[in-house]
Amino acid sequence: MIPIGTLGAVVLGVALGVASFGIAFALGLRRAVLAVLLVRSSCDPLFALTQSDGRGMGLGAVVNALVIILALLFFLESPALIGSAILPWAAFLMTALASVIGSPEPTMKALRGFFVLTSYAAVFAFPFALIRSRQWALRCLTVVMCSSIIPLAYAFVELASGSAGFQVSSTFGVNIFAHYLVVLLALTLFLLRSSLVSLSPRVGRWLLLYQPIIVILILLSGVRSAWVSCAIVLIVYASTVDKRYLLGLSLVPLLIFVPGVEERLLDLQAGWLDYGYGRLNSYAWRQILWQSALDWLMENPSEYLVLGYGLGSFEHYLPMFFPRAVERVGAHNVFLQIFFEMGILGLLAFLCLFVALFAKLKIGYSFDKGGAMILMGLALAQLAASYSDNMLDYLAYQWYFWFVMGVVCAWYKLHSTPQPVHTSTARGLILAPSTGEDTV
Repeated sequence: MIPIGTLGAVVLGVALGVASFGIAFALGLRRAVLAVLLVRSSCDPLFALTQSDGRGMGLGAVVNALVIILALLFFLESPALIGSAILPWAAFLMTALASVIGSPEPTMKALRGFFVLTSYAAVFAFPFALIRSRQWALRCLTVVMCSSIIPLAYAFVELASGSAGFQVSSTFGVNIFAHYLVVLLALTLFLLRSSLVSLSPRVGRWLLLYQPIIVILILLSGVRSAWVSCAIVLIVYASTVDKRYLLGLSLVPLLIFVPGVEERLLDLQAGWLDYGYGRLNSYAWRQILWQSALDWLMENPSEYLVLGYGLGSFEHYLPMFFPRAVERVGAHNVFLQIFFEMGILGLLAFLCLFVALFAKLKIGYSFDKGGAMILMGLALAQLAASYSDNMLDYLAYQWYFWFVMGVVCAWYKLHSTPQPVHTSTARGLILAPSTGEDTV
């Protein structure tokens, strides 16, 4: 007899496949992708209503699966384009799939973790099939900017009502919203300074007004890893693109007077975690957690260091090496989490993924130095935040991060590839008279 959970998953999968083809037929693949990216930033409250226990297959899982199916449809349409985009992800995804087999978690839960990672690769690959012209590249980036309208408006409603305190979460969780804002900040800088983008003065003024709003909301989120990411993006921008921003960076010490910022920066009890009978500040308990996990790994068979203990295994084994914690916590370090769950192979594959990303961005350095440096700064910010935060778990943020990266990488590839000249155009150039004296 088939378990109800498995039967439900099969029925949902079939229904989702039919719905995906229906959406693709009604809207077209390209419009369907843009529609998902436009509304995804506002959907978490709705998804929470359909997944009250936090474990089942809610509407969010349906949308994640839809994204993967759309990517498969694009692959069938343009295998070379999508294949070239997925290639940097191949080793990482294969390692993740292999770690599903050895996971101590139930198979369906481990598979959900794998499909989440696959969705990140899917949204990175979309632009390589979408972007055939400058207009489509701008359209994709405009969709990302427009996706922020509802979250930012909701954040100000939170502030006005006093429900947010000094940690604004908007339509996301606090950490996800803060890092999403960092992507928006980098995108506004890119649109203003990229040599490939030509904006009207009115649009440029709106983007300039948008920037301080984004920075203020990042501060009010109280997420220190997002503060560091924001600082990295601005420092890279000010030092390589527009040195006038260095003057703004000199005002950073004054931020300590912003309500809530001083507490997060100076109060050692901010972000504390109960650990046995004592309290540890946020960095102290992270250090103990990381050292405990590494010690536990070294005490166990060496073969697990190569392939890891399987997806989801960090939280599964947490009570064994961090027993006095009164609540379940993530690794708060992407590199340690990948090493624990996918071993050395997974960690190397993850680092190679970012090496490939920097290589794709470097293509644009010769003709779009400003834009390339801004996106490199954003990629560097993600790596820095990965040192102390559960970045792989922030699905909505990861989608927008990888989609923006995919758009710019695809645009650079399009711009740097010589465009074939149409036969009739070439014939016209050859036969066209060079001077007026040759005309009849």
